[in-house]
Amino acid sequence: MPFVPRGFINQREIAQGVERAANALARTVVRIRYDFGEDWTGEPSIFFRIVLTDEAVKQSKLNEIANTITDILAREVNADEMGLHSYFNFRSATEQAQLREPTWA
Repeated sequence: MPFVPRGFINQREIAQGVERAANALARTVVRIRYDFGEDWTGEPSIFFRIVLTDEAVKQSKLNEIANTITDILAREVNADEMGLHSYFNFRSATEQAQLREPTWA
């Protein structure tokens, strides 16, 4: 995946926003990782990888939980204001433990 030139975004501001979101979501989120790149249309984007607690995944309101997480990340990071499209991928802690993908660790 190609990288977005660093001059377009304030990486420190994004990192602080992700940290604020992670703190607010600590009951349902194990960790949040992200990368910059271009989406399928070539637009600058941020790709979030969110590891959820197993307890959160077991809840019947998983869609509601995902929506809450995306809303909080959007508010705290303000990626749209920086000209970035946001994409969100979710995985449980157990799934990550089985897959052991370094980019999710």
